[in-house]
Amino acid sequence: MIFGTARWVRMLEWILDHLVSRQPDPETEGYLLIGLYQLFRMDNIPAHAAINETVEAAKADLDPARIRFVNGVLRNALRQHSEILKSLSRMDDGVRLSHPDILLQRWIANYGQAAATALCEWNNRRPAVVIRLRNRESAEMATLRTMLQPHPALPECFYIVPPGTAIHELPGFADGAFYVQDPATQMAVDLLELKPGMRVLDACAAPGGKAFACADILGDHGLVLAADLHEDRLRRLAENAERMKFSCVRLIQADATALPAASGLRSEAPFDRILLDVPCSNTGVLNRRPDARWRFTEERLIGLLDVQRRMLDAAVPLLSEGGMIVYSTCSLEPEENLRQLQAWLDVNPTFQRGRQRISLPPASGTDGAFAAQLCRK
Repeated sequence: MIFGTARWVRMLEWILDHLVSRQPDPETEGYLLIGLYQLFRMDNIPAHAAINETVEAAKADLDPARIRFVNGVLRNALRQHSEILKSLSRMDDGVRLSHPDILLQRWIANYGQAAATALCEWNNRRPAVVIRLRNRESAEMATLRTMLQPHPALPECFYIVPPGTAIHELPGFADGAFYVQDPATQMAVDLLELKPGMRVLDACAAPGGKAFACADILGDHGLVLAADLHEDRLRRLAENAERMKFSCVRLIQADATALPAASGLRSEAPFDRILLDVPCSNTGVLNRRPDARWRFTEERLIGLLDVQRRMLDAAVPLLSEGGMIVYSTCSLEPEENLRQLQAWLDVNPTFQRGRQRISLPPASGTDGAFAAQLCRK
């Protein structure tokens, strides 16, 4: 319900504006939005149950007057349900599909109206949980293949987990037989063109999915140095690495915008491959991160572009002769993808762009992503 309310909050706020004459305080508004989400977006919950449970939950935080207010507003919403839906159907896509206008306008300009609408609808779906199986055979792996549905994008190693399944209870979880990961993440790993024995730097590795995929392709022979700046992310990376049990994966704390300054990295350089999965606007994964759509601004985008450029510059001194950088994002914005790389290549003539791949949902059936090779000439 929390994730669903975050997805549909613009639509829900529009409905609430039609039901109240004054803006409720934040706590009261939170309960109202949760209640309205159940009434207008969850067909499997009876309306009376949605109202009663929301009112009961509100008693933990609200005084009697505000509880009566929540109850009255939700019951009024139920009485006007059909009229509200009819009025909503006449609203523009930003309200009706609950997306900020700035993203809709960008996507229409870049991809066209039909693709932009389809993308909004994709972002409002509950995302599938997908796992990537290790490149090895075991009884647990065989069991997983028989009990799970292969993902159509990469059916040989990615499988869809049924809703409601506890991941840690699947066969092989404790032994690192699989990792929760969308097939779109494999694009960047494939572009690295890895061979056993190579030395790889994953400069923004947490929570570790791409680093473990690299180790899997290397056959656990070589080095995957998984770096991240923040301690909380490193802890999560360490927990995942302990479960996956790759001997070639090592962890290091480092700032990807100042890689050459990290002594641990200097001693390990040069690297045959460097993966730069850079911080981005996340516009390709808004169904998994519904809050990110409301944080997108031109100012924030400009700040991210600066970080991405500094990461590209910092990677170069650690790359071997004839080595390759793979730059990747989970963004659909051209400024963070092709335009960013072209601007960087214009001032770095010793590199050239190689192969690239783009995933645009829902046509791809996966998360949105971009990845491209940057090869030393």
